[in-house]
Amino acid sequence: MLDKEFFIKHGLIYGVLSIIYLMITYVMGVGAMTSLWNTVIQIIVFLGVFVYIGLEARKAFGGYMSFGNAFKSIFLSFALGVFLTLLFNFILNTMIDPALPAKLFDSGVETAISMMERFGADESAIEEVYDKMTEQKESIHDSFTLVGFFTSYITMLFFGGIGVAIAAAITKKSDPNPFSEIENS
Repeated sequence: MLDKEFFIKHGLIYGVLSIIYLMITYVMGVGAMTSLWNTVIQIIVFLGVFVYIGLEARKAFGGYMSFGNAFKSIFLSFALGVFLTLLFNFILNTMIDPALPAKLFDSGVETAISMMERFGADESAIEEVYDKMTEQKESIHDSFTLVGFFTSYITMLFFGGIGVAIAAAITKKSDPNPFSEIENS
């Protein structure tokens, strides 16, 4: 069984890596933060971190680990790490650069419109999407309230759980000894 030190250590690893990655993209600019390649790189890197956490957990379990133990080990570490990341993101967007949410929103709108134009969407569809997105801009600062923070946290846990499940499936390893559970009782 893993102790809280395992979850704290690996949660800190995930959180610190996420914060460093966020700072790198922040320094690169809003365009980098909202680009498709950034999303792809983030998914690949953090899936790799999940697998690393799963492998570390499997080592701690003696080389074998069920899917359930793998999922729990990775998810609890992820939960701490994503909390730290969102806390830093909150500070970044409210204290360090309060104009950042609007910049990110505008960049996202531009990206969506340019993609629609590239795919040949007609002008009325583009205008409709633009109008709907512009209406949402007024509520962008709601994300940086206490309720918004916890809503983001729950959402991140839910969608991050998909990556955690993938990493758990990769890192689980069944004990080939059919009597191991009986012997360990």
